[in-house]
Amino acid sequence: MRAFLAGAASVLLATGCTTTPARSVAEGTQQATSYDITSGQAQLAARLYPVLAEAAELNDDLFISPLSLSEGIGLALPGASGQTEAEMRALLGWDAATRPELLVKDYNRFLTRTGDDKVALSVANALWLSDRLTFSPDYLRTVRDGFGATARAVDFGGDPLGSAATINGWVSEQTRERISSIVDPAGFNDLTAAVLTNAVWFKANWSVPFEDGSTGEFTRGDGTRKPIYMMQRIAPMAYRETREGQAVQLPYGKDGRFTMEVFLPRDMATLRRWERDLNGLSFNLATQGSDGKFDLGAAEKREILLRLPRFEARFDDSVKSALIAAGIPCAFSDNCADFSGMAAAPLAIDDVAHATFLRVNERGTEAAAVTSVKIVVTGSRIMPDVPSMIVDRPFLLSIRDRASGALIFFGRIADPDPVEKAE
Repeated sequence: MRAFLAGAASVLLATGCTTTPARSVAEGTQQATSYDITSGQAQLAARLYPVLAEAAELNDDLFISPLSLSEGIGLALPGASGQTEAEMRALLGWDAATRPELLVKDYNRFLTRTGDDKVALSVANALWLSDRLTFSPDYLRTVRDGFGATARAVDFGGDPLGSAATINGWVSEQTRERISSIVDPAGFNDLTAAVLTNAVWFKANWSVPFEDGSTGEFTRGDGTRKPIYMMQRIAPMAYRETREGQAVQLPYGKDGRFTMEVFLPRDMATLRRWERDLNGLSFNLATQGSDGKFDLGAAEKREILLRLPRFEARFDDSVKSALIAAGIPCAFSDNCADFSGMAAAPLAIDDVAHATFLRVNERGTEAAAVTSVKIVVTGSRIMPDVPSMIVDRPFLLSIRDRASGALIFFGRIADPDPVEKAE
């Protein structure tokens, strides 16, 4: 199931992150700001969402979290090199010179300190690493310091059920049980190298709650109708109306730092066109005078009658194909992927799963999202981190009786003849 809420990225852009001061993230680099991360989320949404929307059915909900997706995919970025890194940075909008990935932990700290007891937001990152691989200390240090990511070793091949239960338990805890699972043990084996996860949970009360409503009708994408309870409010709100549709902004909490923005097109054809024509500037406060259809930061406040469904929506699907189409095919290709900065093994992204939850009622909104990036070894198997002996040159051997000490055979093999497989 999927839900359209194009304003998800603009909610993040309206938090005030764009006004935080610049800070140096690494010696020798240019300065990065939290705006680099925020604008990257909008860019990711604008490149990924139209691909998902094109494949969606008329009655499908399509509700994604650009925040969760950017951080989940971003967890793999410090281990990427070459074309893999270049494609990932282009999709994420994270410039190599400024390296915004080093600011994610501070960015999340800013987001989650809402300063409002009516608004709660949590963001968490975690790595689940194969106990059969040795991961680069530099990679682990970067994701710990930059993303605040915890790391835990699991036995994907030997205990797939336990590994999945551990990861899904973390997902359930971080999303307050709104999303109970993101991985399936059937997808784990000896080639599973890592699972990188991000979880987001948001719960907030409206600044002004809905106190009235009645049952009405909702026309679905295919034109059929269904009964649904419509909440109602008459109050001053940031509002815009054009020949293409209407938009309204609904603030949360005491100061309205966090908001929901609802965009109502005149018909399904207009909605499809809006989805198809998304671009990063659609969510950018600085371009209010140009595109601006998904940003109500400067909209006029007017008293209006608003009727809004009381509803719940979920999305749970792989976004692998959409990510490949959106611009990172190399990361998924055995012959192209380069995650050499993560571990000394040939690695590639096998899948990216994304799940979201949204509930809207009279009091406010609760939403959750999880992104899971599964990394696999592209060779035949994971080689254990033990001393290796490759018998590929002349060698000596003995055959002996250990009980008597008799040396039955001994000698050098310098030119062995191949033989058929034993029956």
